[in-house]
Amino acid sequence: MIIRWLPLSFLFVLPLLLGGCFGSSNTTSTKQQAGPDRPEDVYESVLTYTGDGMHLPNGDRTEKIAKAKKEEVITATENYIKENYHVKVKVHNMVGGKDGVTVYFESLGRLHFYSTAIVPINPSTGKVAQDKVWTLSKEVEDAIRAALYAYIMEEEFQELDNLLEELQEENDIVGRTKKAVANSGGLGYETPYYFVQAVDLDDAINPVYELFMEDPDAPKSELKNAYRAEKFKPENVTFSIQFYMSRENTEPDQEVFNTIVEAIKSNQDIPSGSYSVDLHDHYILKKNGEGYKENSLSRSAPDEIIK
Repeated sequence: MIIRWLPLSFLFVLPLLLGGCFGSSNTTSTKQQAGPDRPEDVYESVLTYTGDGMHLPNGDRTEKIAKAKKEEVITATENYIKENYHVKVKVHNMVGGKDGVTVYFESLGRLHFYSTAIVPINPSTGKVAQDKVWTLSKEVEDAIRAALYAYIMEEEFQELDNLLEELQEENDIVGRTKKAVANSGGLGYETPYYFVQAVDLDDAINPVYELFMEDPDAPKSELKNAYRAEKFKPENVTFSIQFYMSRENTEPDQEVFNTIVEAIKSNQDIPSGSYSVDLHDHYILKKNGEGYKENSLSRSAPDEIIK
């Protein structure tokens, strides 16, 4: 079953969901207190973080069950996503909660995105409810929309990738590791430097999404022809650029942050959309994979960059 809730951002919904259904937890977007010392059991270098430290209250027992019955959880997830979204997936990580496990997966094939599914587990009996897998409202659907946007705008996305790679090479900044993205992402179309979310209000990409859902094998040319550029609204496709300082014990650099912002503003060849930019210090909070802290430099709504 697909659970329909209010269409809030994944960054806020996932922790609240897991807190409400599986125990209590803070939202991942809450900025953490920054200080000169970072306890190793709380923070980890962005260069080594892989997402393995993610944790939710009351989740130890179900996570142990999920890992002991890993094949059941994986099969249940694969079958559910394939049946409902016509996409094959690869499971990367499982994070236990009070009454189940959140499964982080990556799509396989021509569309590329990351998302999550929730597999209920009875902590008393150890039973995996393979027939009751569910997903957050519209999260997988919107991830597919973002992936389709990237697929039909391949040249523009390649320009964005090149731009961000150049910024990393020319400044003391880095993105997350690919393994960290796979194990702790789940945010849609995602790379080590950014993630993209496209909502169902996007009338430009919706015809492409509808065509894909009707015919998952539709040629790329047909998908591109279905796109309605005249209906595009930047606020419906959001790009979140996330960089970290490459050196330990280094505060986010205002000059470098300004350079990133200006590079995005001045490039006319990157994908259209609404861009936010964040520059964090060197560390990631282990329990939720976030870099946000009080010293993070951010440009976001209502002052995002419109392309």
